[in-house]
Amino acid sequence: MNYKKMSLSIVLGLAICQGAFATSTPKEIKDFDINSIEYIEEEEVIDLGFNTADYLPESFDPNSFYFDINSVDYINNTIIEEEDFSKHLPVGFDAYAYAKDVQSINYIDAKDEIVLDFNTKIYLPKNFNAFAVK
Repeated sequence: MNYKKMSLSIVLGLAICQGAFATSTPKEIKDFDINSIEYIEEEEVIDLGFNTADYLPESFDPNSFYFDINSVDYINNTIIEEEDFSKHLPVGFDAYAYAKDVQSINYIDAKDEIVLDFNTKIYLPKNFNAFAVK
């Protein structure tokens, strides 16, 4: 019994000491600089199966720019006057108006026959057959 009390008191004392040391922080904490991490990148060798130097100009330098951005001519954006489309609309037309009643809604029935009153035969050659195989 004494052995159990003694071991329990030692474990309890160590737990209290551990708790006391856990709350104390070191005095000197240095700020971590993310830029101080060295990143090692492995260079991958890609084999294309042919020599790319044979297809490049003799004076080719991959680190130089062959395009001069200052040579581009920019066009100033000017506001184009919009055409007044209201002259093509009916008088009193309001695109945002709500239908006032059910009778004002126009439905298109798929079974309705539409007559365009347009004769295409006058615009086609004589003896024209759309189903003829050449």
